[in-house]
Amino acid sequence: MLKRQKKRKTIFLFLLPALVIYIGLAVVPILQSVWFAFFDWNGVSGSPLTFVGMANFGSVFQSKEFLHALKNVFVFAVLNLLIQIPLGYFLAYLLADFCKGYRFFKTVFFSSVILPITATALLFKLIFGSSNTGALNAVLMAAGVIQKPQGWLIQESTALLFVILANAWCGFGYHMTLGFAAINEIPVEILQVAKLDGATSLRKIVSIVIPMIWESLKISIVMIITGSIKIFDIVYIMTEGGPNGMTQVPAVMMYNEAFKYNHYGLGSAISVVIFILCILMSVMSLRLMNKKVD
Repeated sequence: MLKRQKKRKTIFLFLLPALVIYIGLAVVPILQSVWFAFFDWNGVSGSPLTFVGMANFGSVFQSKEFLHALKNVFVFAVLNLLIQIPLGYFLAYLLADFCKGYRFFKTVFFSSVILPITATALLFKLIFGSSNTGALNAVLMAAGVIQKPQGWLIQESTALLFVILANAWCGFGYHMTLGFAAINEIPVEILQVAKLDGATSLRKIVSIVIPMIWESLKISIVMIITGSIKIFDIVYIMTEGGPNGMTQVPAVMMYNEAFKYNHYGLGSAISVVIFILCILMSVMSLRLMNKKVD
């Protein structure tokens, strides 16, 4: 009994620094955001706080711009799921099953994850071009696909799609790594028996691989959904929510309200809504996927 208590104390002491950092950098800011969401405040220290109750939340949900931002993150989530999950896990399957030099290719594919998001966003902004320029235009014009440069990031019809493509490139390597680790945990004997029984590669993937890596898939799906809801950096750097709000997302709107327009209470209300949406979507998606497996 005494040994267990000593072990628990030792474990707690080792966890204490991380716990203090987590509380200071995550829990406290969340609580502060909830508090400020009920006030009208310009964000300047020493300025008076005016209690407005639920008025900030009412303004958020009555805003057409915010509703459009919610629609954009829904599109973000759906397209990222359709791009990152199949691409990442298919590459993981190829690396685990066929590729002898998998370490090299795994490092290459994962490099998109470890690069700073700011540098990646600026790179894609140069590739796609913020105006009628960009490396993509040069390549497509040289190949004869287009006759004149296109403003991929300033056209309302294409801006959101190209930001999503850039975001998908940033994340697929992470899900490939999750998938690679999960596939390597599948007993070799099961795959060998399936091969002896004449199962095709597609049959093995559908009947064996996917069910046995389902837990990793659930993690990837939840991370993509929550990441899409709170996405900020790549959108802000590439388009700042433009053109005409077509790529606006809640996190960019929150930043603008709090730090650009000095509506700190309204910005805090948006951050609380983002936080609640992340929790709700995580719980809902996990329940749906658990039901599907059962």
